Formats: sequence, structure tokens, C-alpha cells
Amino acid sequence: MVQRKDLQEKIIFNGVTSFQQREQVRSRVTGYISWMPFEIGDPIQKGQAFASLRTKEQDALGQAAKIDSSLAKFAKPIVVTSNTNGVISSLAVNVNDYVAEGDVLASISQPNTLVVKVSVPFEFINRIQPGDSCRVLLSENRQIKARISRKLQSTDSIGQAQQYLIRLPYAELPENLNVQVEFVISSVTNVLSVPKKAIQTNELLTRFWVMKVQDSLAIRQDVKPGMESDSLVVIESNGLQANDRVIIQGAYQMQDSTRISIEKP
Repeated sequence: MVQRKDLQEKIIFNGVTSFQQREQVRSRVTGYISWMPFEIGDPIQKGQAFASLRTKEQDALGQAAKIDSSLAKFAKPIVVTSNTNGVISSLAVNVNDYVAEGDVLASISQPNTLVVKVSVPFEFINRIQPGDSCRVLLSENRQIKARISRKLQSTDSIGQAQQYLIRLPYAELPENLNVQVEFVISSVTNVLSVPKKAIQTNELLTRFWVMKVQDSLAIRQDVKPGMESDSLVVIESNGLQANDRVIIQGAYQMQDSTRISIEKP
């Protein structure tokens, strides 16, 4: 059926999740890892103990402390704490490993800095801007409404694509997850539209028409197709108006003014 509707033209590009900020946990001294209970993926809080280190000097003091108890406080392991809240994303050491002062022990990703990086072909960059709304499409028909937060000032030299960032600070998603991002690139209001299946065309794609149901005849009506949505096509036509019926199945190669019969469902 011909309808008057508000329509949006949408386009979908691939994206991948990424944490924008990471904090590195570094050794404060040169020594050995004596205690470290964390594994990759474990959460950690700011100020929480991450590991303990023992130096050679502390091991020597441990023997001396048995004789002089006042030295016991200097023999205690040195605690390394986290400087941020987050999730352990990588570990560079194990218990009993030797580390030097300043060595990286682990990396902590901050989930509240989660973004989706999406590459948009250069031809669309004037139609997609920071602040525009979009939808991140996940598996099992899950969707997250979001907005474009930033357009990076660099272009992929091979694919000629512009990278955009979409912030998802409250989404519990892992890093490097492949997703799809849906953008609305244009919209129109109160336009004449027909189902995509109703549109017929010639071999050269130079003429388009639909078969309008008029009494017991199928009348060919030329149309000029425009913007498309998921199932509808905006049309311009002098012979069609809202609520006209059109054939969406079986109209291929049907001649103008073909006699038809309408079966009730």
C-alpha cells in the first residue's frame, strides 16, 4: 500500500571496542615479587595492594632481625598499590620474578573510558558529525543508544576512512569486541512511500514503476525512487496517492492494464 510516512535513511559500519585510558603498575624498588594474587581480568580498586616485593637487603635484615627485633620493621616486604580503579588487562610478572625499579608489573584498563572506534568512508564524513546519535548493534538483537563523541584528525591511508569515537562508559563490554554501528544520515517527513518489493525497473535501471491495483486491473504507474529505509522507498509520482494499493509480489514483467483477481486472505 502507498503510505505517507516519516522516514530515515540509515547506514551501518563496523566498529571495535577499546579502552581509552590505561594505568601501568610499576615496581618501586629492585627485588623479587613475593606476593601477587591477581590474574588478568580481575578488578582492582585505587589504593588496593597489587603485589609485595622483597629486596636482597631485606632478606639479609630478616636474619639480623632474629637477633635485634628493632630491625624487623625494615625487613617487611614493600607493597605496590594501584593508582586507579579498573580491570587487570595484562600482567608482565609472576611470583618470584626479579624486577628492577620502574619496571612495568601490570596494566590496568579503565572501563569507564570504553569507546567504540568506527571507520567511516570519507564520502560520508560531512553527514556524520560529533554529537549525532547512533545505535551500537550487538549480538542477540541487543542495542545501545549512544552519541558520537569525537572525530579523530587522521584518515586511514589505505581505506580512506575517517575514524570516529563513540563513548560507552556504562556498557559492560570487553575490549576488542567487534560491533556494528548504525547512523541516521538523512530524514524526511510526510513523504509518499511504497514497499521496496513493489518497485520494478528496466534492465538499464533508467525507468522505474509500480503496478497499481485499480478495480480489477493492474495499472502501470511510473515513479521516481528516492531515499530508502529498511523496507520502504520514497517515491515521486503523479499517479499515486496515499492508501493506493500496489502489487508487491508477482508483478515481474506484468503488462500495463493486466486483468487481475484479488483473493481475500
